[in-house]
Amino acid sequence: MVKTIGLTVVVLALMVIAGCGPTAPTAPTGLTVTSTAPITLSWNSFPGATSYNVYRGTTSGNISTKTLLATNVNITTYTDSSATAGVTYYYQVAAVYPDGTLSDTSSEVSSFALGGTKGTSQITLNWNSVSGAASYNVYRSTISAIITNKTRLSTGILTTTYADTSVISGTTYYYQVTAVDASGNEFQVSNETSVAF
Repeated sequence: MVKTIGLTVVVLALMVIAGCGPTAPTAPTGLTVTSTAPITLSWNSFPGATSYNVYRGTTSGNISTKTLLATNVNITTYTDSSATAGVTYYYQVAAVYPDGTLSDTSSEVSSFALGGTKGTSQITLNWNSVSGAASYNVYRSTISAIITNKTRLSTGILTTTYADTSVISGTTYYYQVTAVDASGNEFQVSNETSVAF
């Protein structure tokens, strides 16, 4: 009896310890747009995956709003060669297990991608054009924040580039851009990008 109770306690203890370890991810992580000409996606490797499925939509939403764009992707990057210039796309990725079942889908990423580079006296921002945009607004902060916590730096930009000359050495800046329609409504928001000056 004592041995049985002791063995049960040891087994339960091992189960508790095993349950305290790191849990495996349920969906691919790190999905980002690394280029917009053409649109190129990358994501983190998923444990146990033999390939990946890529999904695309033209409106933001869950996986039901998207169509299957590519299957049997056996690397962690994908180039969307069928994308139309000026259209904003929304992507998600799922991992495929050896038995053909799918993981949960990744977080959504948009092709309205913003990037920035440091120059000698300015930070230059670049983004892809958005269908229906009459102009763009640029927002900036000195900490990572949602766009409503950023300061509007410039409005009415008619191109897809902006030079921020009001930068101070030793400061990291966080930017976002909005697409503005002909009525002056901001209807799309880019990713946040940071540049250390």
